[in-house]
Amino acid sequence: MIEIHQFAPGWGVNASPFCLKVETYCRLAEIPYQTKSTLPFKGPRGKLPFIIDQSQSVPDSGNILAYLKMTYGDLLDGQLSAAELASGHLLRRTCEESLYFTIVLSRWIDDKYWPKTREAFFGMVPSAARHLVAGAARRGIRKSLIGQGYGRYPLAEVYATGIADLTAIAWQVSQHKYAVGDQATSFDATLYAFLFNIVRVPLETPLKHSALKEASVLAYLERMDDVLMMKGGPSGV
Repeated sequence: MIEIHQFAPGWGVNASPFCLKVETYCRLAEIPYQTKSTLPFKGPRGKLPFIIDQSQSVPDSGNILAYLKMTYGDLLDGQLSAAELASGHLLRRTCEESLYFTIVLSRWIDDKYWPKTREAFFGMVPSAARHLVAGAARRGIRKSLIGQGYGRYPLAEVYATGIADLTAIAWQVSQHKYAVGDQATSFDATLYAFLFNIVRVPLETPLKHSALKEASVLAYLERMDDVLMMKGGPSGV
């Protein structure tokens, strides 16, 4: 059975979009797996998620999905047209290369939501060390966001960018039952994981307020919940 090494739950759910992406793909593709909470430095690239399958370690969610398709068959995307594959690629990149950084900034940098993030991810750390450990992690993420670019912008500009991403995503999911058509694909593993981490995490951020106004986004999450329930249990855990 595949082992998915990922962060420990935050707020009682899988609060990492990339980790939830891998879990969701495995469920959609009906690939048996088990999860293990792991620290990032134990991964091949110092990041999570990674999987171990048949003694082979595979890092990075994109590489993981490619490996799973090659090893277990591409049951979800094998029949997609070139147009559907292109649309899904653009949707995935919007989530992973833009919207993701707005989510990270809202949790780790915005002082309004940082205390709840600190409690969710560092609540089990002994109180004497909690602020030191959490503070060090926050400084590391701030540095990475500055390098990426969003950490240099005013918060209002970053949220505006994220809301623009959500508006585009909402239009896309209003055109189809799932990400690119009438059947769930690997692109839904990504899309669901990111929207879940905005709507279902108990942080009342501008991103969440925007998503809650998009009927197509909420309907999409409910459809995916139904699919995942049929595949073996509640979503997001």
